[in-house]
Amino acid sequence: MDEILRRLELLHPKIIDLKLDRVKRLLRKLGNPEKSIPPVIHVAGTNGKGSTIAMIKAGLQRSGFRTHTYTSPHLVSFNERIEIGDKRISEDALKEVLNECEKVNNSKPITLFEITTCAAFLAFSRASADYTLLEVGLGGEFDATNVVQNPVASIITPISFDHKEYLGSSIKKIATAKAGIIKRNTPTIISNQSPIVRRLLDARCVSNNSNVIWSAESFTVSNSRKSIIQKLSKKSIEYPFPNLIGTHQISNAMTAISTLTYLNVPAKHIGEGLTSTYWPARLQEINNGSLYELVKSYNINNRLWIDGGHNEDASIQLSKSVGFINKKNLHIIFGSLKNKDYKSFLRNLVAVASSLSIVEIDSQPSSLIKTVAVSSAKEVGWKKVYSAHSIRDAIKNICFQDEMFDSQVSILICGSLYLAGQALKENGVDI
Repeated sequence: MDEILRRLELLHPKIIDLKLDRVKRLLRKLGNPEKSIPPVIHVAGTNGKGSTIAMIKAGLQRSGFRTHTYTSPHLVSFNERIEIGDKRISEDALKEVLNECEKVNNSKPITLFEITTCAAFLAFSRASADYTLLEVGLGGEFDATNVVQNPVASIITPISFDHKEYLGSSIKKIATAKAGIIKRNTPTIISNQSPIVRRLLDARCVSNNSNVIWSAESFTVSNSRKSIIQKLSKKSIEYPFPNLIGTHQISNAMTAISTLTYLNVPAKHIGEGLTSTYWPARLQEINNGSLYELVKSYNINNRLWIDGGHNEDASIQLSKSVGFINKKNLHIIFGSLKNKDYKSFLRNLVAVASSLSIVEIDSQPSSLIKTVAVSSAKEVGWKKVYSAHSIRDAIKNICFQDEMFDSQVSILICGSLYLAGQALKENGVDI
């Protein structure tokens, strides 16, 4: 698999080049498989896309529907990106469609994401399902997934700053790019947004005659009952908090519930889906594996968490979500890509943890180097910073320091999906 992916990466000099002409050309040569896939639910946004898709998928599956799913990036293995009829695509099946796309493409320029998106469409077109859950890779308007013209619904999760080098330096430009998935006469379900983003998305929906559903407007939250109450015209329906941890997941659940309600999925199955949703590396507590065993070897009560959030808004939500952990017991292991707003990310976590360990991300040329990360961490207020050789070195240092005080620790590995993937791979348990 690695050999195929390396070959495909060489087909275009840029990793990201937001255009649709290359995708359309290859899809035409493949017989336009994107026109033969099951009805599409198309999801764009900055944060929460994957979690929202996971909740929608769980609700649909609980109701007996089969789903194809396309998400990115992957954490450990590339085939995580493609699920066929509720099951992850096999390596042999993935090789088959990738080789077919490579042959038909005939060495023409195309990015890796574009050709793998074409491969996903090809695989989806050859297997039966009721819905296709399609996550935008980057932006929206010129993302490879946006060749789909007639989705049953478009979804836009919270929009904030990210990928400025590709989408623009203002929130208006970023929102405009993501609004590109809004289609004529197709309903759009939108999560809570800032006022400027809301106005822009609302105007785009009006111009496209798209019925807009603002998901947050139909719900109230009961923290005492740990429930989300949906207010419909003639009744209210109470749903449990989602299985995914974090205050932001309640907002994602509202978007998922709104989508499933629009699709006429029974409330019973929506609730069952919320409580059974699985989406790794989103404030995920690790309960087995080699890293887990390492943490527990120092103190049986120690806990290990992994989160893949990687932008400023994600760090804000993360800081709120770890509030149940005492600051003196929480220790963070951080790694980031150098093109991210790592200073803001680190600044937002100063108040919730007692120490910070810096690591570089393995096999990632764009990894933020430790010297820069350490200097930046101290600049934004971190007092206790350790430059670690590896994730394991960071864990050992945290646990050894705390072992002398005979108290439990919680370790949070965060800052990048690539770091989360590395941690999960080192932990050695299938996700």
